[in-house]
Amino acid sequence: MSGFSISLQQPVQQASQGGPVRVETSNFVVRSLTAADVTPEFARWFDDPLMLQGLNLSALHFSVEGLRAFIASFNNLDNYFIGVLDKHSQSLQGFYNFSVNRVHRVATLTMGMAPHTQVARQILWEVSEPLFDEMFSRTDIEKISARVLASNRRVLFALANNEHFVPEALLRQECLGVDGKRLDVLAIACFKDLALRPPKRPLERPASAVPAGQGGNA
Repeated sequence: MSGFSISLQQPVQQASQGGPVRVETSNFVVRSLTAADVTPEFARWFDDPLMLQGLNLSALHFSVEGLRAFIASFNNLDNYFIGVLDKHSQSLQGFYNFSVNRVHRVATLTMGMAPHTQVARQILWEVSEPLFDEMFSRTDIEKISARVLASNRRVLFALANNEHFVPEALLRQECLGVDGKRLDVLAIACFKDLALRPPKRPLERPASAVPAGQGGNA
């Protein structure tokens, strides 16, 4: 599963630093990444055609050193680069990138999963709500917004019938693709106010959460 179509721009280095984020779920550890987490494999994610298609970016050609500098520039106050790690193998499964506007108490989100992962839908269902609640608590934001290319079926499948995001608008020909063609974008949001979130579905679980061999791939 590739990520949301918000460009990954390097933030301006801030003098102040916030505390790192850390959330644990049944299967994953979700925490602020550091430069030490960068491996050659992780750097190659940003040249993978599947991820780049979802992010609507050309290949970034990160070196290990360049990606370490990029991640080190996030200050855990105005901007966060948060990794999703498998609790047992400690392998990196994906990331959430938040940019916080503290004046308006909103955040924009970019999300990416390891290219060709089989568990993207499971991660989205298991990790998003506890992570978002942590972000609402620590930053005093009230809304998290993201934009998904309408052509990004892998993300849209992972989002289907979810309990976190509310579709807000379909923006026709909102942005230019890397090939110069105009693309439609789905604007979605998660709210701190529980009354604005989709209703809970306690008996409905994503297909990838069932035992191996019985579910579909995200």
